[in-house]
Formats: sequence, structure tokens, C-alpha cells
Amino acid sequence: MRESLSELVSENSRNWANSVVRRIGSKVPPVAARRARNVLLVHLDGVPKALLDEAIVSGRMPFVGHLVRSGAYHLENAFWGAPTSTPFFQAGLLYGLQHPNLPGYSWFDRALRRKVQMNTPGDAMAIDARLRGHGRTSLLEHGGHTYFSLFHAGATNRMCMSTLSSFKLMARSFAYEMQGLGAARTRGAWDFLRSFGMESLQAVREVRQWARAVNDWRHEQGFLLSRILLQRLGWSFAYTKSLVDMVRGVPLIYLVYGNYDEVAHRRGPRSELAMQELHRVDASLAELFAVARAAPEPYDVILLSDHGHVDSLPLEQRQGRRLEAVLFEGPTPPLRDDVQRGLLDGREPPTPDTSAREPFTPVVVEAGNFAHIYLSGRPAPLEARELLARYPEVLARATDNPDIGMVAMRRGAEAVVVMG
Repeated sequence: MRESLSELVSENSRNWANSVVRRIGSKVPPVAARRARNVLLVHLDGVPKALLDEAIVSGRMPFVGHLVRSGAYHLENAFWGAPTSTPFFQAGLLYGLQHPNLPGYSWFDRALRRKVQMNTPGDAMAIDARLRGHGRTSLLEHGGHTYFSLFHAGATNRMCMSTLSSFKLMARSFAYEMQGLGAARTRGAWDFLRSFGMESLQAVREVRQWARAVNDWRHEQGFLLSRILLQRLGWSFAYTKSLVDMVRGVPLIYLVYGNYDEVAHRRGPRSELAMQELHRVDASLAELFAVARAAPEPYDVILLSDHGHVDSLPLEQRQGRRLEAVLFEGPTPPLRDDVQRGLLDGREPPTPDTSAREPFTPVVVEAGNFAHIYLSGRPAPLEARELLARYPEVLARATDNPDIGMVAMRRGAEAVVVMG
């Protein structure tokens, strides 16, 4: 039998939530913005549905499992488009753009003529401005708040990646962002500091053990900072502010939980560290849901994810060299006849193009188990026949390599894929 939403909250959780709501409500005034229904949108970054299913069955996420088994919630498959990356997804969610032309988390931007990466605040701000230039209204306009999204998208607050590029914007919004934090505190200061210190020490030990085991420290310093500053302090702040926002009646709250995604990229999607993050967020979701029901104006709580992860072994580990070296160095194998015929699609083979070109250093942007290759600085990608004329050796190395499963490019107005 399907339970009502209020019945999904235990008596202890209900009592706790009511006390939190009273404490925050006595300290912080309500907001003026109003909508017909209030929504808390929790984005579980990088969590695939299959893993959610497993976590529910295994008990890793007991609260989410309770929601699903009650009949009040159910998990739906969703295809958000390609590429399956957070920037593409958030451009669609926040701005309603079906084709935002964001090819991944990092790429060589032809308009900016440089590599961009969405965890670089200046790059996120530049892309955010481009998205707003489409003239679309955003989901967060008219009073919405965001926590840890890439794009600001017209939110009233400033807790997003693109805002970090401007010290002035951060300084102006500081007082507003801190509003209500003290009243919403769910743990004592000493208890929080002790827990934070222990978790930080564990993170240092884990990073040291991992880096020594794989003999690679390149990404570990950044990962350690992420675990301490973003995954612990950052999430604690965003979670607490979301409690405040619900009591104040902020009409739409977009809360991004990126901890699992960060860990899955570095340790694997089914690593023990990643699974611990699923258990951790489950406890937070239970408390958020309890306050959502106890708020003066109750909230609809929606959980969603943007993409998943698959276990993969980097090409560098398989072959002992980076993708740049694979594509641009060493002997050139012959380009297979069937590949050339497929790329030409009935057209005449091109004559080799050795004409002088604008100086451009090829750019290889690796992104997990796929990569973007840029061979020219032209505003548009090279078409298959042009690639055959200008860079047959790159095509030959890419299509001949046993560890490259597919090579995609433009053929006329469409795309073509060469399977390895």
C-alpha cells in the first residue's frame, strides 16, 4: 500500500525536524519569492541507476530504499542526451537547452581558442554567459537557490562554480550566504571539529597509501583538497543552507551532491570509498526529507542523476604512454582500405594536402574513457575527407590501435564511427 509522504518520516526524525524548523524560523525571515509548489532538487552527480538499485537492495541506502519500497517514490530510467557529462546535463536542466554544444567536462573551445575545463571558475563563467546569451529563462530565476552547480543560471544566491571567478561577487554575497547557518547547526562545534579532523586524517592516509601503491601522485593533491574542502566542508555547508532555505520558503533549491562522482573518478565507481559516499548521502537525504515535510510550506523532493560510471583501465596503463604519443609519434601503419571507403562514402579519394596552414599545436583532451582530438584551430571540425587529405597518419594510428574501440568524426553533415 502506498504511504503518504508524511508517513515516510519516523517519529524521531519528525520531532528533530520540527525543532530545527522552529529554531531557524525564529532567527531568519521568510523570502518574498513564491511559486505554486516548492521544490528541493537533489542532483546525485555521477550515480548510475543500476548502482542505486544495488545500493537499495544491499541496504547501502536504507532511506532511499524506504522511499521506493513505500510506493511513494520509484526510480525511472532517463536519457539526458549525449555527451553524458555534467555541463551538458546542467545546461539542459537549468536553461532548457536541448543542444547546448558542450562536448564534455573539458574541451578545446573554438570560440575562445583555448582549452576549457568546468572546474575552472573563469571557464565556467564564460560558458554560463554563453548559455544565457541564448535568451532562455532559467529554472532558478525568480528566487531559486543553487549549491555547487557549475552555472549560476539566474539564482538569487551565488554558490556555484562560475561565481568563484569573481572575488567581488563572492564578497557581495557573503553576508547573504551565511544567513541562518548558526540557527541551522545540527551538531556542536567541538563534535564537528573532532569529526572533521578524524576524517581529514583518514583522507591523508588513504591518499598516501593509494599514491604509493600505484606510484603516481599526479592527481592526488587535488583529490585530497577536494575531499577535505569540498566533500566535507562544502557539502556540510550546502546541506545546512538547504535546511535554512526550506524554512524560509525559497521556491526552488538545486542541491548538487558531487562527492560520489569525485571519488568514483579517482577510485572507481564500485570502490569501497565510493560506496561509503552513497551511504553518507543517504543519511543526509533522510534529514533533508524530514525538514521538507516539516517546513511551513512543504517541499516536493526530487532526486536525479546525470550520468554513470564504468570501470575502465586508462590507455596509459595499458600501453605505457599517453594518447598524444599514440596518435602523433612512432611508425605509421597503413590505413585500411575498408576504413577509407567508409569515410569517403562513394566520393573520390583526396589528393594529399601539404599546403601551408595557420600554426596550430594539436590538442588532445582526455576525458575518462573517451577523448577529444583537435587538429586545427578552424571554427568548424574537419570533415572525414579533409582528415584523409591532411592527417592520414593520425587516422591510421587511431583506427589501427587495439585499445581504441571507436573513432568518430564528421562525414558531410552527419557523423561516422569507425569501430576498432
